[in-house]
Amino acid sequence: MPARIFLKRLPLLALSMLTTPLLAAESPLLLTHATIIDGTGSPAQPNMTIAIDGQRISAIYPDGSQAAPKAARVQDLSGRYVIPGLIDAHVHLTGAEPDFAHYQPHLQALLRGGVTAVRDMAGDDRLVAYLAGEANSDALPSPDIFFVALMAGPSFFAEDGRAQEASAGEPLGFAPWMQAISATTDIPLAVAEAKGTGATALKLYANLPANLVSKITAEAHRQGLRVWTHATIFPATPADAVNAGVDTISHSPYLVWAAAPSVPDDYRGRALGDFEHIKPDAPQIIALFKAMKQHGTILDATLLPFAEEAEHHSKSVGAGIMPWSYDVTKLAHEQGVLIDVGTDSSGLFADAHGPDLNALPLEHKEMALLVEHCGYTPIEAIQAATQISAAAMGQQAQRGSISVGKFADLVVLTADPTRDIHNTGKIAFVVKNGHVYKKDGA
Repeated sequence: MPARIFLKRLPLLALSMLTTPLLAAESPLLLTHATIIDGTGSPAQPNMTIAIDGQRISAIYPDGSQAAPKAARVQDLSGRYVIPGLIDAHVHLTGAEPDFAHYQPHLQALLRGGVTAVRDMAGDDRLVAYLAGEANSDALPSPDIFFVALMAGPSFFAEDGRAQEASAGEPLGFAPWMQAISATTDIPLAVAEAKGTGATALKLYANLPANLVSKITAEAHRQGLRVWTHATIFPATPADAVNAGVDTISHSPYLVWAAAPSVPDDYRGRALGDFEHIKPDAPQIIALFKAMKQHGTILDATLLPFAEEAEHHSKSVGAGIMPWSYDVTKLAHEQGVLIDVGTDSSGLFADAHGPDLNALPLEHKEMALLVEHCGYTPIEAIQAATQISAAAMGQQAQRGSISVGKFADLVVLTADPTRDIHNTGKIAFVVKNGHVYKKDGA
């Protein structure tokens, strides 16, 4: 059944089934005696108060240095730690669940696990736009949702069943959110149609040459959209994408093609790079990192899905993919490249029975990989999952750090994440847009 039809038939689940608001947002809320890790990379700040008025942070100050408003409600966070809400910069929501009703507990599980915003990186935008409208208005407990419209070469749409599924009911390659682009495409019109879906950015996926990547990127920026691409777009290279001015490139393993003798025209061998002979510090890759730093291009590393693929389906990826990917991500970080945190998944662990709604979001594992394999400190990993992920979405002015004027998106922890990054999973409660949530009965 087409998404636009069944969306009309399914009512929202009762909110009480999802999360229980601890406190309403009508009067100011003071979170006192907290240790703040603010997401900017700064050291932890103990004995601090965070004042929340409505949806936003109204003040941050040392405990007792300002008088509490008479109507304020006070929550004592002695012995607890506060980080910004986590942002999963790369999810795929549609197709993760068997029917629409299941998306609501799925989104609630992400929020319960500390994820307060996500960017969906291509799927059925009919579904995603509806979910975003509900989530971003706080009509249901969920991370805020931002999403893309995908563009690729015409051959991609003939090859990839996922694109066919995501545009079911529309002519293949002509859905506004799944467009085939060729030399004869009216690019301003194509970008305008993509923007009309509610997408805040384009994703350039595959089978596009460098000249089209440049034209699409320039037009997208002119119309106020960001541009995210695979690190290698085939045949367009990582350097082509960065030189075109794209905002984010995804997948550390695909950086290997920056130093390959040639790049295939087709994307299907994208994870089969020569990781055994091309060094992570090859001159072409170092030059790429310098250009990324100069342009402010963000790397969306997405290490976890490749680690799982290497473990369970080793023939689908090149030999040595994970040591290479860890090393190149570490080198990018050392070279000053900004790196966000994305899981390239539904955000939750899934098996043959579907997503595990009781597990922590996978973002926690992706952060841990940065610390355990890529030379990050826990504070740097938190910054990657908050401030830098917000910047990747173009949302850095609104969220991503504990700062006055930004949305009150916070995760309150019972243990110190600066000592052990796994402590980001020890969650007391979550604040999203000024609303405080925790699990029923917790």
